[in-house]
Amino acid sequence: MTSPAVEYKKNEDEKDESGVVILSTGYKARMVPVGASLIDDIAATIPMPDIPKWYNEDKGREEDNPTDEGYIKACEVAERKRAIAAMEALLVFGLELDIPEDEKWISRLKFLEKRGNIDLSDIDFEDPDERDLAFKKYVAVGTQDLINLGKQAGLAQTDVEEVTNRFRS
Repeated sequence: MTSPAVEYKKNEDEKDESGVVILSTGYKARMVPVGASLIDDIAATIPMPDIPKWYNEDKGREEDNPTDEGYIKACEVAERKRAIAAMEALLVFGLELDIPEDEKWISRLKFLEKRGNIDLSDIDFEDPDERDLAFKKYVAVGTQDLINLGKQAGLAQTDVEEVTNRFRS
């Protein structure tokens, strides 16, 4: 397995004068800086669940119960949704590439949906922005590419890894 640092350097070396890189999937793209505030604001639109309460009879009062199993699961769901929102912001604003005229990639995604392997019900393939995001998200961009986008956006390495790990889990 090649080191991510080596792969990143390789992508840096493959840039031409116009800033075009070869993504891990073989597609050519231009990475554009994305403001960290945009990513934070988009992720913040996904609210974290309220901490449930429980009545502590020994103390005669209600207290927070952050160890509640349902609360922990709800936090995991919210964090995953935040990671996906952040990743989508990186893809929409931080990556420029040409979407193929050939719609073979759409028919392949729809085949996977038909088999129950993916849910595309929230994508309007007639909307150019949604089509663009779908291509980037499901076809053109690999995990290492997301890491490189996050670095370019100025996110801390740990934040980038958290976003990609949560998205891929």
